[in-house]
Amino acid sequence: MNNNIRESFKNLRKKINVTQEQMALFLGLEQSSISKFENGERTLNVGNLEKACSLFGVSYHKLLENTSEVEVISPAFRKTSVSVESLNDVSEINKIALNILEMNKMIGN
Repeated sequence: MNNNIRESFKNLRKKINVTQEQMALFLGLEQSSISKFENGERTLNVGNLEKACSLFGVSYHKLLENTSEVEVISPAFRKTSVSVESLNDVSEINKIALNILEMNKMIGN
């Protein structure tokens, strides 16, 4: 798998202040799977990458870009222990926000 995708994934995960363990729970994986993916020892399927993108608040194609300058829709959590349900809620809200942004681009707003 492309190293850009791995680096982007890791950078975006850190930008939204989500730990590997939280990401693993969100994706239904083991924490070691996220660690191995970020270190190039394992791959993630497209479904998991797309699900992660919705949590990051970016489109899937943004994983291929330099994410150091990518603006994310970053949630502000009040506590460090965030439930999977909260991450799912954030993901769904981000999907709506991304769709609105994309529609605005299409109509020229």
